[in-house]
Amino acid sequence: MAQKAIKYIGRTTDFKGNTLWELVGSLPDWGVGRMVIRNMFQRYPEPCYMRILKVQAVNEQPNEARKVRVTVEKTWRGITQPKPVEIYSTSYKADYSLVPVGEEQKYLSNKNKVEEVILPTTIELPPLLREYIRDETGVANPQMKVHFKKTFNKQARLAQEGEKPTLEVSMDVGKPAPVASKLYEGLL
Repeated sequence: MAQKAIKYIGRTTDFKGNTLWELVGSLPDWGVGRMVIRNMFQRYPEPCYMRILKVQAVNEQPNEARKVRVTVEKTWRGITQPKPVEIYSTSYKADYSLVPVGEEQKYLSNKNKVEEVILPTTIELPPLLREYIRDETGVANPQMKVHFKKTFNKQARLAQEGEKPTLEVSMDVGKPAPVASKLYEGLL
């Protein structure tokens, strides 16, 4: 008799670890002062970790995953956020790990920080809109002003007067890769 193959149906996940409730529930003093990492964020070369400041249990809702409200000092990609952050909506995800006390120094000694991205203040319009505005206004190369909301998680800013942006934004198709160039023959 041939072996039966198991076929999984549904959505897969990249999470590995425990939920935040499982971690803090098994620690003395609910883990206040301990360091927790989210395994999804360990793909970055910069350190990403959270130090637990306060834990608050939440009434369990029937037919829902167990959540907990945790206030943390968050360091994301090497930059510690100035205000404590509350984790509630993602606390049910089984992607958290407790950092052993002996390994905390590894995260604290990593001084890598994400580089700041300088965005242009204006970008070109999409091709069809650009042609329409060119016909309506007579401006040869109409540009669109960039609006950018600065937050603590975003390590980007708009270029100052006379400053060169580090990120170039273009609306064209670009040059195809050498492998795919035969697909574009006669088009470009």
